[in-house]
Amino acid sequence: MKLSEVLALQAKKNEGKEKSKPAPPKAKPSAKVSGIKVARTRETPNPSALQFVLNSQILDHGNLNYTSKDDCKGDKLSEALFNMNGVINVFVMENFVTVTKEESADWNPLKDQVWKVIDNNVTLYQSNKAAKIEVDVLKFSSMSEEEKINAIEMVLNRSIRTNLAQDGGGVEVKGIEGNNVKIHYQGACGSCPTSTTGTLQYIQTQLKQQLHQDLTVQSV
Repeated sequence: MKLSEVLALQAKKNEGKEKSKPAPPKAKPSAKVSGIKVARTRETPNPSALQFVLNSQILDHGNLNYTSKDDCKGDKLSEALFNMNGVINVFVMENFVTVTKEESADWNPLKDQVWKVIDNNVTLYQSNKAAKIEVDVLKFSSMSEEEKINAIEMVLNRSIRTNLAQDGGGVEVKGIEGNNVKIHYQGACGSCPTSTTGTLQYIQTQLKQQLHQDLTVQSV
């Protein structure tokens, strides 16, 4: 068989795998429920991002990360926030909403305005709960790309994401090329000065210790 034919068969095989790969769960906003309000705000390591902590959980699994009004069509809360001058990112997780502003915008009076918008438009989200990921990490080197990503997700879930959530942010796995893991920061982490230094180094250390010593991490 010619090399071109082998490559064509391999491409077709990969295309089939890509098509059969299930789409990640998407949270769908439900009707607004009275009684859910902003309880307090919490500063984050990113001076341009502020976490608005609610008195009840609004998303039971995963997160929503929007960078523009076009990203959040059908989500009344996020659309209302993007209608405000200066808002450039909305991150929803568990019982909080992190809002990131333009550097030139001032939190005074934007903070109070965002608070009111969230109070008036807060939504309960319904998500398809993903199964708990358990991976035999001792076989990491021989895993397929999809299995490696599952292993990375497992480490992020148990060692990274809770800490990032406390600071109003999150992290998404974009892929792995060789030993290079590509991640994308969400919410307050998106433009935080420490995300490309200390946080990145901490994530890389955890992946090295728990999965494979040759792994490196790149923020994209």
